[in-house]
Formats: sequence, C-alpha cells, structure tokens
Amino acid sequence: MFRREGPLSLYRGLTPSIIAVFPYAGLQFASYNIFHRISKWASISSGNVHNLVCGSCAGIISKTLTYPLDLLKKRMQVDGFQKARISFGQVQTYKGFLDCVFQVARGEGLRGFYKGLSPSMLKAAFSTGLVFFWYELFCNILNDHKQGASSGYQQQQSKDLNRKQ
Repeated sequence: MFRREGPLSLYRGLTPSIIAVFPYAGLQFASYNIFHRISKWASISSGNVHNLVCGSCAGIISKTLTYPLDLLKKRMQVDGFQKARISFGQVQTYKGFLDCVFQVARGEGLRGFYKGLSPSMLKAAFSTGLVFFWYELFCNILNDHKQGASSGYQQQQSKDLNRKQ
C-alpha cells in the first residue's frame, strides 16, 4: 500500500475519525451524566452495577449517533484492497471523504450509513459500560483512601496537640 500509493495512504479514514472522536466522547459523558441524573430522580439505587448500566446506555447512544462517521472511516480505510475484497462482492473506490458520503447516500440510502450498527453497539455497550464502571470504582476507592488518610492525619494532629499540653 505504501509503495503503490505513497505515505498518504496510511492516513486514509483519518478525516472521519477526527470529526467523530469529539462528538463521540462528548456524547458518552453527557449521556452518562443524564442517565445518572435520571436514576437519582427515579430513586434507583446507585452502585457499581448502576454505573455499568448507565455507562452501557451511554455507549449505545453515543455509538448510534456517531456511527455514520465510523462507517465512513472504515469504508475509506479498506479502500485500496480491491484485489483482496473482490470475493466479497461489489468493490467501491472513493476519491475522498465527501465522495464516500455521496456514494453511500446515492447507492445505499440512509440505511447504508447504519450497516453493521448492531455488533458495533454491542461492543460500545460492553466497553463503555466497563470504562465507567472501573472509573467510578477507582474514584470511590481513591476518595475513601483520601478520606481515611485525612481522618488519620487529623487524629495524628490531635494526638500531637494532646502531648504538647
């Protein structure tokens, strides 16, 4: 690929990746926060499983909303492997990001932007759920440690004060 098409071929699919990464991350955190607030409002108990479920829902929402950009990225990345893909059926080539958008829209319609969404949502649910599960778990552990350390420090200070008196 590098020899045939040059160094720019290594960056194929970078444009949709850059465009998608910020909304994806933003939607993950915003959705997670919204699900947390809704669960507090509905008086659903919090805890590790709660964080896992809220994170999974946030992953599903963010992946669904940004999936068209993910599809375009993947389509552009596999462009150039026509010989290897010929056995899979129709082979498309793209001149760039906008050409890829127009070809998918023209040839496959709106549904074409969501081909393969189901396995991607499943992955997003597991991975995002686990990310928020571990994040909240470690934040709680560190917070408990900090609370214990500060109370231990305060106890030590009061012992030192008592010795001086």
